[in-house]
Amino acid sequence: MSKPFRNILKNLNSSKAHPEPTLITTTSSTPTPPPTPKMSPYPPVRVITTSHTPTGRSTILSDSLLPAHHPFGPTASGFTTIHAIPSLPASLITPPTASAPSVPRPLPNGTVLCTTDFPPNYITPTHRTVTCDYMVVLKGELVLRVDGGEERVLKEGDVVVQRGTMHTWENRTGEWTRCLAFMAGAQKIVLADGQPLEESFTPPAKKSG
Repeated sequence: MSKPFRNILKNLNSSKAHPEPTLITTTSSTPTPPPTPKMSPYPPVRVITTSHTPTGRSTILSDSLLPAHHPFGPTASGFTTIHAIPSLPASLITPPTASAPSVPRPLPNGTVLCTTDFPPNYITPTHRTVTCDYMVVLKGELVLRVDGGEERVLKEGDVVVQRGTMHTWENRTGEWTRCLAFMAGAQKIVLADGQPLEESFTPPAKKSG
């Protein structure tokens, strides 16, 4: 190999001929906004209601999607009132009431069918309602805790018969949980000393600082 050719190869392989790439970084003076809190990923509840024609023939009265309401804010529990009966026996000709933007609660002699969506890592206030509730876990997982200290983990398909006790619902997972609840107005429990167990609501303790 001739000396001129060796010099050409040396120059081609030198760092000057092939300089190191320069990494260009950019900075932004605008801070990154925090992630937007997510609402329930579950779709609106589809409700099909039947009725009768004037001649007594069965018919579909309505086929609707009912949105969830979040009375305590978008990142708290969401409620959908599916159907409410003001008193029993139920009227089969009274038009159904619209879904109310509030926490579902039956009248003293009535019933309510509703869904509740619980956010991830969420604890409800400890509460009692004067109702008999049938709570069915549709999606996810939920923990029932009563004020006596006992608790039970509920999986999909599990049912709780809630009979006017002080209790808390806890979603200890990272996913949303959806439950179906049927609530019926009930008589107050009266203790041996004559004291009735009233409705009660204990809000979560405020964080210090």
